[in-house]
Amino acid sequence: MAELEKLHQIAYSEVKVLRHYLDGHSPFETKHGVKGAEFENVLVVVGRGWNQYNFAEMLELAGAQVISAAKEDTYERNRNLFYVACSRPKKRLAILFTQSLSPDALATLENWFGKETIMPAP
Repeated sequence: MAELEKLHQIAYSEVKVLRHYLDGHSPFETKHGVKGAEFENVLVVVGRGWNQYNFAEMLELAGAQVISAAKEDTYERNRNLFYVACSRPKKRLAILFTQSLSPDALATLENWFGKETIMPAP
């Protein structure tokens, strides 16, 4: 009964906005939520907020000659999610890293996207 009382206190306009979002009408999505979708322009924000993902390490490993068996599953999980996030745009892709990247990670990005496309922080 308490949940129903709380529900009655929510403005109908908020419920409509939530329904609109759940129907896929949002400019924002998670990396996991965009698999199979396409967008005109995509901004991927990459940081260390997740314990299960470390994209900086994945980029370092991608440039390595050999990936150890202990790191292989982690590398593939990170690589696959990075691919999903970066393969969604029809026209333009921008990737914003909110963490420092090692020279090896930057070298991988330069190899994949071209050195001229990488813009360091001011």
